[in-house]
Amino acid sequence: MQHPYSRLARAAAFVLLWLPGVPASAQDPTLVALTPSANAASVARNAPVVATFSQPLGGGASGGLKVFSSQRGGQRAGGAATLVGNTLSYAPLPYDFQPGETVSVSLTAATAAVSAALAVPRVQQFTTAVGGTGQGNFGGGSDLPFPVAVSSVVAGDVDNDGDLDLVVGTGSSAGVSLRLNTGTGTFVPGAEVSMGGSVVAAYLADVNGDGQLDLVSLGGGGYYIVVRLNTNGSFVNSQLGLGFQVAVNSLALADVDADGDLDLVLGLRNGTVTVSANTGQGAFVQGSQVATGGQPGRLALADVDADGDLDLLVPAPLGNVVSVHRNNGTGTFGNGTLVAVGTAPQAVGLADVDADGDLDLLTPNLTSRSVSLRLNDGTGTFGGGAELALGSAPSDLAVGDVNADSRPDVLTTGAGSGGMSVLLNTGAGGFGPASTVALPLPGVGLALADVDADGDLDLLTAHAGTGSVSVRLNRPAAPLATAGATTGAATLRAYPNPATGRVQLTLPPPATTVALLDALGRVVRTVPATAGAATLDVAGLAPGLYLVRAAGQVARLMVE
Repeated sequence: MQHPYSRLARAAAFVLLWLPGVPASAQDPTLVALTPSANAASVARNAPVVATFSQPLGGGASGGLKVFSSQRGGQRAGGAATLVGNTLSYAPLPYDFQPGETVSVSLTAATAAVSAALAVPRVQQFTTAVGGTGQGNFGGGSDLPFPVAVSSVVAGDVDNDGDLDLVVGTGSSAGVSLRLNTGTGTFVPGAEVSMGGSVVAAYLADVNGDGQLDLVSLGGGGYYIVVRLNTNGSFVNSQLGLGFQVAVNSLALADVDADGDLDLVLGLRNGTVTVSANTGQGAFVQGSQVATGGQPGRLALADVDADGDLDLLVPAPLGNVVSVHRNNGTGTFGNGTLVAVGTAPQAVGLADVDADGDLDLLTPNLTSRSVSLRLNDGTGTFGGGAELALGSAPSDLAVGDVNADSRPDVLTTGAGSGGMSVLLNTGAGGFGPASTVALPLPGVGLALADVDADGDLDLLTAHAGTGSVSVRLNRPAAPLATAGATTGAATLRAYPNPATGRVQLTLPPPATTVALLDALGRVVRTVPATAGAATLDVAGLAPGLYLVRAAGQVARLMVE
């Protein structure tokens, strides 16, 4: 039977004409400084993006600064860029960036002086800081059941209500299932989004620049891609359906040509990576391609050579290498240099693990049951590092600061027993021995996100081939409940969380009093508890993290 997107795919002309660049003149403005700096880690969530130029800019220059959140709001429009002389700045309004997320900044050629365009566009990324009390001790949470097998999970605010929802790729005819966050890290069923059939993996990105996260799926065994635009939380219109003669192994979305929108980069099973440029409206036309050699694993895009554009890194599981392809600034990638890693690398993770200002390379190696760490010398050349031993065979990897010490940690999941592995960064590029997070089944599609809005990074993974997604919340190193807590008792819960006025509490028996403690453990308010419930007034309290204590249990509460 012919696939529903095959006709459209044959009609799609994958032709992209690259216009020759115009040499910069002496009058063209140049970028003097852009903060936060490229690949900066633990950046304050309310930090402004500030670009300083060599000369005053024209009145329309603010349109050339694009700031993309990966988890909430997509291209950020709130608090539009402000131009004062030769300085262009953006403040993350009306809300901060998300904890531990990657933010992308593009300065395009439209960032103009009074009479000339920006000489050299620039794209760079930074990672925001985390807080909370989590120390990389993952537990609690939930295991979400699905009626069909699942293939992937990603977190993002799809309904624009301020919390992070789950987008789950499935084997159903619909393709994608949404699970909406109640605001506390618990999830209820949302819409089933038709993607033309089963989905291998689903992704979120604002491809049309309207400030909402759109849905991109890889389905049909990797032979077609569907883009659905987000309209106030509903994915109702199909922007694009593209079919391929060669299956796609991996997919990424990023501004590789520095024009201020997110392009589509595909790793094909024949060892070729293609770049499909975004028209600006979420439609894509194919441009450059590069041979990477071997079937690619999950590729990554980041500026590893500090030249202001995003480079391409592709793992080759059959060759036990990662190929590094430098971007020429227009989305065309050069021939790769090979970095030897462990046996059967499945993905690429990038983070500044040794705190020297550049991005180092990490790969989960399926056969050698290890993570390879290769250190960047600052120019995109990788070497040295270490082999980090694991107790199970990893198929995926995530990097993030899970214990709030401003250093990136490493988590892996995959086939086989042993659950999920957590490797905490001990500083200067070293890692402690792997600890294990118990999971009911082997996982795939690992993600980190603050789903319970307490400031730290929680853990998400899909159990491929089964109908289950696991959510594990990040907790302090020691359990908060006292020794008097009753096994199997009802759980203390506070909602809404974060809160600004009154908080509703559900209480474990035999609670008679509820105490609210500040971050130093001092009691600031108490209320009587009856019939398993109570109401707590937090109006007038200073914003921050508080603890609610009742019947030997403790719950975290964020006050805004």
